[in-house]
Amino acid sequence: MLPCVAVRNGGSGSGYGRSPLLLAAAAVLAPWAAAQPLHWPTPGDGFEEGEPYENWVQATASGNPESALFGCVRNNGNRFHEGLDIAPVLPRRRGEATDPVFAVMDGRVAYINRAAGNSGYGRYIVVVHDGVRPAVHTLYAHLASIAEGIEEGARVEGGQTLGIMGRSAGGYTIPRHRAHLHLEVGLRLTDGFQAWYDRQEFGSANHHGVWSGFNMVGFDPLDFFTRMRTGEVSSVDAYLASIPVGAVVRVTTDRIPDFVRRYPRLLWSPVPEEGVGGWEVMLSGWGLPLRFIPLSMDDPGLASTEGVIEIIAVDPGQLDHYRCRHIISMGAGGAAALGRGGSRVLQLLFGFN
Repeated sequence: MLPCVAVRNGGSGSGYGRSPLLLAAAAVLAPWAAAQPLHWPTPGDGFEEGEPYENWVQATASGNPESALFGCVRNNGNRFHEGLDIAPVLPRRRGEATDPVFAVMDGRVAYINRAAGNSGYGRYIVVVHDGVRPAVHTLYAHLASIAEGIEEGARVEGGQTLGIMGRSAGGYTIPRHRAHLHLEVGLRLTDGFQAWYDRQEFGSANHHGVWSGFNMVGFDPLDFFTRMRTGEVSSVDAYLASIPVGAVVRVTTDRIPDFVRRYPRLLWSPVPEEGVGGWEVMLSGWGLPLRFIPLSMDDPGLASTEGVIEIIAVDPGQLDHYRCRHIISMGAGGAAALGRGGSRVLQLLFGFN
């Protein structure tokens, strides 16, 4: 269970556009963070040639190309898709896809799941790109096979082959004609994932350590690649700073999330030397942590009880666009309450029960 959630008077209807905090968040860019060349993860050149996504994505059984994109695009908008599904282009062998899958940037192989049945991702690889800030990871799922020499801990270069595109999956079957690469780009919520997982009593083992899908929050790969290609943004840092804020929550706690230690670029200001009494956390509409502001222990805005969570401001448009994630629930009259998706993110970030 999460601690008590309190909504500040006027918070849910506080004109998002007028909030200095949120305006500042939208304006921040990181000019020092040098761009690293991006490589498209498959041999297809449809994206690079500027073709519409309908030409090169792999739709679900619905046949709707939008179902291959990021967001609330499945089950009539009621199911979130964390990544981008890219179709094969090379000749098939006995009906199976043969396209290689490439690392999108230089990095380190952090995790490989070789047992397809252990995950809905099937066989998948996670690469941490420690040459960019923040050090995002990419995830390559549904692979048919892993390339020789690709092992956990290995360094890989952008454009290097990681494996072969496929249709591996645990718990369901992807037919041959819908083989594809599922690509994610994102951040990892906590090093303490196993303790959280054990408290959930899911009834099945966690086979993936901290690289379980529950512990990763992504952002839109197609939007990221597009804006990098056009020069609208020049780095991961700048891209994250440009993502609209969906909600700001204030958490009263002296805990320092390991998230901010791993991604210090997302700290808005230094942690007070005398210790932290709480945090204001900016979340995207789908729950990606974007900025952390540490609060001193004597900050007058903090609650008197450890673990109280207040909703400071929201953007109803962002939350509605990603409503299937249930980050913040908007009730009658604009009342805001923490949703089950928001609860999970904060549980993982702060180690709450």
